[in-house]
Amino acid sequence: MTDIQTDWRYSDERMLLRADVFIKLKHHLKLKTGKHLYEFCHHWVSQGNKSTEGAEEAFLQYLEEVIN
Repeated sequence: MTDIQTDWRYSDERMLLRADVFIKLKHHLKLKTGKHLYEFCHHWVSQGNKSTEGAEEAFLQYLEEVIN
């Protein structure tokens, strides 16, 4: 098994959550923040979040931190 096959962040459930977060926040792609959006989705899942609840607010805070 490779590392990605045993890493909990890449389980089917977590990949679906990553996609759900991306879909919820995709309207931010207009702001030319695509790279940051993809990174945030990974970060959100890696922090152990189990839903998209609070993702919008957390993404906006994340943007402030990485852009400034």
